Amino acid sequence: MNKTFNSDLCSKCGNCALNCVMGLIEMKDFPEMPGPEAFCNQCGHCEAICPSGAINLDGLAKGDYMDNSERTLIAPEQLGFHMKFRRSIRNYDRKPVEKEKLEEIFDMVRYAPSAGNGQPLEWTVFTDPEKIKEIAGNVVEWMRDMVNQKSPLNEMIPFSPMVEAWDNGMDPILRDAPCLVVAHAPEYNKMAVTDGVIALTHLDLALPSFGMGGCWAGLLNIACNQHHPLKEMMEIPPENAMIYPFMIGYPKYEYQRIPGRNEPNIVWK
Repeated sequence: MNKTFNSDLCSKCGNCALNCVMGLIEMKDFPEMPGPEAFCNQCGHCEAICPSGAINLDGLAKGDYMDNSERTLIAPEQLGFHMKFRRSIRNYDRKPVEKEKLEEIFDMVRYAPSAGNGQPLEWTVFTDPEKIKEIAGNVVEWMRDMVNQKSPLNEMIPFSPMVEAWDNGMDPILRDAPCLVVAHAPEYNKMAVTDGVIALTHLDLALPSFGMGGCWAGLLNIACNQHHPLKEMMEIPPENAMIYPFMIGYPKYEYQRIPGRNEPNIVWK
């Protein structure tokens, strides 16, 4: 990753050199990268810490400047309440999810940390109710086959009741969610699964601020791992591995309180 140092803006403070996690920047008359730029992990610390905006990472969009004096920190009790009150939503209002709001949410999610700032994730977003229903229906047909074949999976997952629920007009797979998001990434990237789970968690935590909620679509994920035609049906590129599918929508019900949880199991040293 090449860096552009603007000597006209540079104040020669040396913060970029002191904070380069790979130790690649040296302060001479101006900051320089005399070593192999291939070792740069694209973290953006140098750009973020430069007080005069003199550094730009080539190939990435220019970052936004934020005056620390104007930055509002989230109080711990506010953040704690937000994280504790978050629910997995499985009952959705019929209201469609607006593309504009999804774009705003993904603009936040793209800042989730990833290995070497590789940002390997690709997203497929379904908002057509008929397509989402078709995906759920294909999962049910796979389950029906598992029941008929007496697959060992029947002992771990209650396929029969889910098939029966579907046949009775319910959707136990995608819960009639108005939006389905699928995270996927090139299969060769061995860090992409971790990167994807981190990004999806950011997505999950961002939704309540927009009046929405979501749920990790575990049944669809299991089906995709066992029944590969589902991946093709969702038009996931063949060279990509699916990370996880995620349902999104406006909650049909309002939750009133924070449920109990066990205390954390911590060993202090």
